[in-house]
Amino acid sequence: MNRTRAAALFAAVLSIGVLYAGLRLGAMVAGGADSYGYVSQAGLWQQGLPIVRQSVVRQSPWPRAAETWAPLGYRASPKLRDAIVPVYAPGLPLLMALLQAIAGSCGAFLVVPLCGALTVWLTFMLGRRLFDAPAVTLWGAALVATSPVFLYQLMNAMSDVPVTAAWMLALVLAVMGRPLASGVAMSVAIAIRPNLAPLALVLAAWLAMVRGSHEGSFKRHGSGARNLVRFLIGVAPAVLGIGWLNARLYGSPLTSGYGTTGNLYSLGFVFTNVRRYAAWMMDAETPVVALAALYFVVPRLFPPARIPLARMLLGGSMAVVMLSYLVYQPFGTWWYLRFLLPMWPVMMLLTAASLDAVARRLPRPAYQVVIATAAAWLAWHGVRTAADRSAFDLGRGERRYVDVARFVAAHTEPDAVVLSVQHSGSLRFYAGRLTLRYDLLEPAWLDRAVEYLQSIGRRPYFVLDEGEGEAFKGLFGASSRLGALDWPPIAMLGSTVAIYDPIDRKADTSPLAIARTRRRRGSWLCDPPQVWPALGSVGSR
Repeated sequence: MNRTRAAALFAAVLSIGVLYAGLRLGAMVAGGADSYGYVSQAGLWQQGLPIVRQSVVRQSPWPRAAETWAPLGYRASPKLRDAIVPVYAPGLPLLMALLQAIAGSCGAFLVVPLCGALTVWLTFMLGRRLFDAPAVTLWGAALVATSPVFLYQLMNAMSDVPVTAAWMLALVLAVMGRPLASGVAMSVAIAIRPNLAPLALVLAAWLAMVRGSHEGSFKRHGSGARNLVRFLIGVAPAVLGIGWLNARLYGSPLTSGYGTTGNLYSLGFVFTNVRRYAAWMMDAETPVVALAALYFVVPRLFPPARIPLARMLLGGSMAVVMLSYLVYQPFGTWWYLRFLLPMWPVMMLLTAASLDAVARRLPRPAYQVVIATAAAWLAWHGVRTAADRSAFDLGRGERRYVDVARFVAAHTEPDAVVLSVQHSGSLRFYAGRLTLRYDLLEPAWLDRAVEYLQSIGRRPYFVLDEGEGEAFKGLFGASSRLGALDWPPIAMLGSTVAIYDPIDRKADTSPLAIARTRRRRGSWLCDPPQVWPALGSVGSR
């Protein structure tokens, strides 16, 4: 077996390993804002446009009632008084809906593991078309597969890994000389994350300047215009479709579920983001990844790339991804490196190529030792860092959403209303209970809202996640008799989640312990949802 075939075999094994890890350890739960928002929207797309009418809104007497009835991942419709619409772009939910049509409701949770495996394999495929060194391309794929932030996001039903896979597919198809197919893949990437649409400009410019006669062979002149037209034909559906959907859901083609661009982007964010991303990168991925810059700074270290204008294509794609998020609103946790994941495959391939180029200047025995040691250490460090940061425990931790919802379904009335924030989506999904966002209530309205719900025959409950109890007291304690939470909860999930009954506040009641469950060992099966939208006062769509 020659080196190229051996490298391809190892890359395939690596991809399968990533797929298994995602299925075995991933959080197959529609829990927090992102996972619930995407998975529930997938169900809505199977019924039509993702618009949920809620008749309870019109009768609610408090200010901003429509907003309070929108769970995490959704917002009040700007066009319909009694409706909620998704915050998130439709690309990932549509992929989830497709997999659900094939594999049932749990199919939604297959998308991210499959895209993770595809990302690793496409990293290897791109490397093969860039470098005449199978070991380097395999090493680049391994650096992606063992990256802490990649592994962390592999365990979540979120858009970061799928958009990375879609972008890599567009990039690989472009360098293979298939502009129309590349445009279609780019269309998928834009549908998943519309703010990365400028990446299409990088591919468009590159395709306009080269001509692919067959795989691995390019000329700078000829049918560049034809390649560009084919690519743009493939991209057009996403651009037109996202504009149309934004107009239908949010009132303008240029307004997304997050609001206008002015609410999200500012040059004033650049300094904070540069500092945070650089610190997180050096910490999680080690300073070694900075060597990727050698490919652009010291080009003489590297043999000629197998495609023309490689530095323009690779550097342009990395620059667009980076710039898209340097001006984006800052976040404070290391795993928000996830925003930059679409540039990870290129960065890791260039890191591997740079390490190889530097090591080749050593005597051959030393070169082999350095390369083997660096490869083993970087892989170990990546997996170890992911484990230390609880990447492989996310699936177990997310079970709390299902456990709490099961308790609520068994111990509350079917037409109950649950005031919650973090569980505002999962309780609808797994318990079929209508939820009200208490954090969007004006403080003076808590007691009156509880009284109103009781008066219309809807018994209210509070479900507070870890840390929300103190936030609840701080929000309502000074203006509400219920805001002090000075009675025991009816149930507790360890010390993490508390369930309160504001109507029957018995001081001598010990809380019930909510049973913890685990996904069956060796199974990727998820927990079945209740009917979405929530039952009861949620009106028909």
